[in-house]
Amino acid sequence: MMKGAVSKILIVLGIVLILAAILWWAIAVNALVKLPDDVDIENKYEGEMTWYVDPLTHRPLAEGEEQKMPLVVTQKITSLAEEFDSSVGPLRESIELNVGGMAQPAQEFVYVLDRKTLENVEDDRAYAWTPGNVVNRKGTYYPLFPFDTSKDETYSVWKNEIGEGVETEFVSEEDKEGITVYNFKLAFQDKEVVEAYVKGMGLPVTTTFEEIKPSLKAAGVDVDAFMALAMQAMQPQDLQALQKALQNPIPLKYYWTMEQELSVDPKTGAPVDVYKDAETLTMKVDAEALAGLQPILGKYVSDPRLGPAITQLAALQEKLGEARKIFSYEFASTQDTVKASVEDAKDGAGKINLVKVYIPWALLIVGALILIVGLLLGGGPAPEQAAEE
Repeated sequence: MMKGAVSKILIVLGIVLILAAILWWAIAVNALVKLPDDVDIENKYEGEMTWYVDPLTHRPLAEGEEQKMPLVVTQKITSLAEEFDSSVGPLRESIELNVGGMAQPAQEFVYVLDRKTLENVEDDRAYAWTPGNVVNRKGTYYPLFPFDTSKDETYSVWKNEIGEGVETEFVSEEDKEGITVYNFKLAFQDKEVVEAYVKGMGLPVTTTFEEIKPSLKAAGVDVDAFMALAMQAMQPQDLQALQKALQNPIPLKYYWTMEQELSVDPKTGAPVDVYKDAETLTMKVDAEALAGLQPILGKYVSDPRLGPAITQLAALQEKLGEARKIFSYEFASTQDTVKASVEDAKDGAGKINLVKVYIPWALLIVGALILIVGLLLGGGPAPEQAAEE
């Protein structure tokens, strides 16, 4: 009798453990494998920054007189734990630049992520640079890739300077500091920069003919000499219209170019090494401002005094619209950052494996063994029958 009771208990216990393993996979894994509310990351990058304009006056620097400065970037990513709930979690990113030994004001960002997919979601708490500049990053990734990142998938990674996602390109798989990582490339050229960045950097958004006189003169058009001739050759109403047009502000537009390669731990989705990052900010004068002068100047193309300068000015329209570099920089993760990031990834992967692999498999294996023992015990003859035989 005792043997039969033990058998039944073991069979029930084995079935319970097997069911627990199945339920763990179905429920607990989804509930536990998610963005933690204690994220605390600090990454450092080192490289060089080159200014093609004077950082203070924004005046162009002559070729060969560009200012090259050492660059140190400190990135901090932390959870806003008090604002986490079961489905989403906000992360704050702070980026501190030290250019040529001079610390710059920190740039602040908040991302609100789906805690299971690690995708950005639409949320009024998500902003770039200032809390008032709310940004919708829905459907893109940053600062993390998804759990179980795949080398066969393409991901849209958010880029604040252009206000949109950038598609990844898988580069290679390699071993880095003891873990397998996937290397991805992000690249684009001449994407228009968002207004918030331009304002935050204090970049001019317009220029004037007065300010571009030196550029025009270097290209062969002396604006002052041209205006002196215009005062002699033009009708009063045309001269007045020209003078008014030359006082109008000329819009400036800014564009961003980037080529970045980084290593991602596929288990946690955490970037562990930005081994290449080259980015450039350029500016273009809105050459359409010159086109607005054509109705006036077109009347005097055949004038022997004004004609040659007008023809030359028209030819310069395209050249004035060419991009001019403001600055560029290149940097990469420091070795200490790579090592620390890999250790964090190992720790995170260990926690994920505990939840997804070790606990359910332990329940399943122990449950199966107990069930087998229970079945074996229950399969023998009862004690009374054995005695009679």
